[in-house]
Amino acid sequence: MNYIFDLYGTLIDIWTDESREELWEGMALLLGDGEENAASVREEYLALCRSFHKGGYHELNLLMVFEKMLENRQVDTSVAPSLASEFRRMSMVRLGCFRGVKTMLSDLKAAGGKVYLLSNAQSCFTAPELHSCGLYDLFDGIVISSDIGVKKPSVEAFEIALKTFDIDKENSIYVGNDMRDDILGASRAGLRTLYIHTAQSGSYPELDIPSPTYTVKNHREMKECLLSLI
Repeated sequence: MNYIFDLYGTLIDIWTDESREELWEGMALLLGDGEENAASVREEYLALCRSFHKGGYHELNLLMVFEKMLENRQVDTSVAPSLASEFRRMSMVRLGCFRGVKTMLSDLKAAGGKVYLLSNAQSCFTAPELHSCGLYDLFDGIVISSDIGVKKPSVEAFEIALKTFDIDKENSIYVGNDMRDDILGASRAGLRTLYIHTAQSGSYPELDIPSPTYTVKNHREMKECLLSLI
């Protein structure tokens, strides 16, 4: 059995706040502009994000935004990953695995399952966070939207993941906490789905979203449900 997971809000409990004054003051200092120019640095960042985004389900790569900000100041763009890391650190409010997640993934693998990740995320943030949470080595394959240039709920994102992982949808299930990005997208791609509601789950009353194949209340129920499919 192939288990394809969403990450943030499903396996990792995260909260970031990019409106924090401390974040933009810190970025202004790192870029050499002085903290008094925090507002202009924030506007530059947002303008670059808009310029790099192509609309629809296109996913920009934020590393290019940080590289451009450095380039604008004639600073070596090779330090962009470090700048991205500091940006994420200063915007972070909380980060950690939901209880039982690491054991669940290990048990699924021990039972003969394959565990994969398909996430709307930025690799410059996500790869380090997977390592810090002790999850990186538990996945048999990882696809991040910033790497493929398209995001969920686009069917294309799911098809790219299935092709990358070289797995068939008939023997796979997608697990997520967002009814639009995860359940609607995966259902349109022909996958079975499992839904868990968390604090990061969105609400989409305007959309006609199919019911998930399975719905669980917590990660203990998630583990029991997924193990029963093997």
